[in-house]
Amino acid sequence: MTTASATRALLAALLLAAAARPAPARAGNKADAFEGKIQPISGQLYRKAGRFELTPLVSLSVNDAFFSKRFGGLKATYHLGEFWSVSAAYATGATTRTGSAVVCPANQGCHPASAAELYQVPGRIRSVAGLEVAWAPIYGKLSVLAERVAHFDLSLVAGADLVSHDRVLSADDAVRLGLVPARASTVGGHVGLGARLFLSEAVALRLEFKDLVYQVNVPNRAGSGLGAADIQHQLFTELGVSVFFPFTARAGRAP
Repeated sequence: MTTASATRALLAALLLAAAARPAPARAGNKADAFEGKIQPISGQLYRKAGRFELTPLVSLSVNDAFFSKRFGGLKATYHLGEFWSVSAAYATGATTRTGSAVVCPANQGCHPASAAELYQVPGRIRSVAGLEVAWAPIYGKLSVLAERVAHFDLSLVAGADLVSHDRVLSADDAVRLGLVPARASTVGGHVGLGARLFLSEAVALRLEFKDLVYQVNVPNRAGSGLGAADIQHQLFTELGVSVFFPFTARAGRAP
């Protein structure tokens, strides 16, 4: 083979090798746009086991046609582990007539319920003190605007409550005698759903939705001249800001 032929063969081999080489990855693809912005996170960053949680809260009723409850309160929680916790809470505040508390007597126009008429219906709660157990099996993370990661947990709650409320009067006691209801207390319970959104290792927003169940005697209940026990379901939404103690999770706790 002549020198020229050898040179041509070498150039042809180089061109074939260059053509067979894989093309480099195209820059600027969608994955590159997020590279380095969010660090990968594994495990549970905000731990609760062995910590106390103190939550000032506001509580609003959502389903009572006669009385609107606006309570303020405090909840103290101890976390037995990452999933289980126990709490004690107390809430009290204002109970006012709702705009839908209207009566429409036969052959008369409708008018707002008077004080004497409202004395004859249940639902005027004054305070609630309770003990609660919570199970939080779900811990999750959400990407916020592709820049930050929000951590949250979801829980099921259940507990027992001491409910302070006004007694329900009969029509005779409320209208003819002009009596004012006395206070009464009864034991009830609640079940509900809860969520936390962690703002830092020491602070979280807390939201709970509960069904408070208790029993009250209603004298005017149909079918009983002496009255009968009535089961009340009062739905409440609670919103609070939690502070954890100690401010950082204890070393050595598993995530």
